[in-house]
Amino acid sequence: MTTVIEQDETESPRFSTWQELDEAVRRNGGVLRVAMWALRDISGYQRLKVRVLEYIQSELANVGLAQLPPELPGDQNRYVVLYKAGSHAAAVIDAVRTGTSTEAAEAALRRLNTSDAAHTGSKDKAKLAELADRVDELEDLLEGFRSALADAR
Repeated sequence: MTTVIEQDETESPRFSTWQELDEAVRRNGGVLRVAMWALRDISGYQRLKVRVLEYIQSELANVGLAQLPPELPGDQNRYVVLYKAGSHAAAVIDAVRTGTSTEAAEAALRRLNTSDAAHTGSKDKAKLAELADRVDELEDLLEGFRSALADAR
């Protein structure tokens, strides 16, 4: 089952060419969420009919992009996630789709689990928890000061 998230057209970037789209995907770590209307606009068509969807899929493949979901939706307000074919993301997605365990998928998952981003997220959570504890301590101290001031009056 695919979750449909509809957003305003202003929230998706616009592209003039397939190469421009490919460059945007590369700049965003090899993964980019794009509205179907943006892909339709690059193709120069007004509607997302079957042949237009086939054309879009072909053009995506020509610039080395694949997408989720595997079949492009015909609704211009739906979004797809584009990713570089042959990338680490592609290895994981292909393994999930086919149910196979490949060396590429294993390497991609290992890289994900050992990435600085994953460790940074864990460290950030620990720092936030520590800060929350300190804030609680400061609030207790302030309450003590307020009580002492109230008693002194």
